[in-house]
Amino acid sequence: MNRHIASAALCASLLALGVTALRAETRGVTKDEILIGVPIDLSGPLAEVGRQGQKGAQMAEEEINAKGGINGRKLKILYEDQQYDAKKTVLVTQKLIEQDKVFAIMLTYGTGPAAAAYPMVLKSGTPHVCPSTASAMFAEPMEKLSFQCFPSYGAMSASGVKNFLTKQNSKKVCLIYQDDEFGAEVKTSMEKVLAAANQKIVEEAGYKRGATDFSAQVARVQRGECDLLMLAAVPPAAAAIMQDMQRRSWAPTVLIAPPGFEDNTIKLGKDAVEGAYAVGFIAPPDLERSPADEVDWMKRYQAKYSQPASLYAAYAYMFVYVAAEGIKNAGADLTVDSLVKGMESVKNYKSIFGATFSFSDKSHAGVTGAKLFQVKGQRWVEVGDLPPAM
Repeated sequence: MNRHIASAALCASLLALGVTALRAETRGVTKDEILIGVPIDLSGPLAEVGRQGQKGAQMAEEEINAKGGINGRKLKILYEDQQYDAKKTVLVTQKLIEQDKVFAIMLTYGTGPAAAAYPMVLKSGTPHVCPSTASAMFAEPMEKLSFQCFPSYGAMSASGVKNFLTKQNSKKVCLIYQDDEFGAEVKTSMEKVLAAANQKIVEEAGYKRGATDFSAQVARVQRGECDLLMLAAVPPAAAAIMQDMQRRSWAPTVLIAPPGFEDNTIKLGKDAVEGAYAVGFIAPPDLERSPADEVDWMKRYQAKYSQPASLYAAYAYMFVYVAAEGIKNAGADLTVDSLVKGMESVKNYKSIFGATFSFSDKSHAGVTGAKLFQVKGQRWVEVGDLPPAM
């Protein structure tokens, strides 16, 4: 009898040790720390917005940790410079997963770079949370490990184009686009909206990621005599294109896709950008116009970094808190599966920037909607909400 009791006790002890060992095997998670990897542009063409995003993420990380972390664990975010380059992104993401052994990949900068590393991230069984790209590919088709925290480029851009078709009666629509997954998504969405209005893109021109001379692209689309020009471009490219247009005294209505909706577009383009429109989903930080909670964050950011808060800093800060909400929901036994359930349990989580996030086991697209903005007096001013295009 005593032998049976002793055997049972031994089995129970071994089982407990086995469970503990299994729990300890969750990569990037210890009893007091969670490792997160961020492939980010710190020295390439988007280094300015990359460094802003890094500051926003660090600020969120420090705030969360100062309050005791999440379920007793502190966040530790590791950054790797991917220089807005697809091949480099694959390499640094592989390093973060295989050498640094992070629990999740977050905030990967750029559609093309993020897309290049995406299959590897999923194959490795690593959660892919809130990339710094609004591409629909990170939510559709839905993947168990992927969670998107932006409305899609296509949906936002389509809403903007439809607004000008219906409210300004635009008849000739042109496009200059970055020739990659981001540009293709914007182009496809435009074609659908225009087809529904019995129109098509009158003239278009693509450019390679990282290009600095856009004179040929501007000359080509100018031939289309368009009254609406969509720029599927990042801030440096959008600014340079509009400066080239200014030199040619060519001034159609300009609508900028979400990546170009950023203060650096104004900073680089100066007066050439005045009057341009853009689509986005949250308003840029503004000490005069933002709500009180956001103004408080801006003041803390300014005090910490001795520079004004930016939109990309806001994105990163917000997305770290969205991920933290999912981690909190996952409970003390943090595993990949529990994180998935935790993220799917995020419901109506409202950030200080006004965006509300909800995920489910049917959709990992956490937020929808679009707003129209315009440059007035060298700042982005909200024009209003945009209804869905389709």
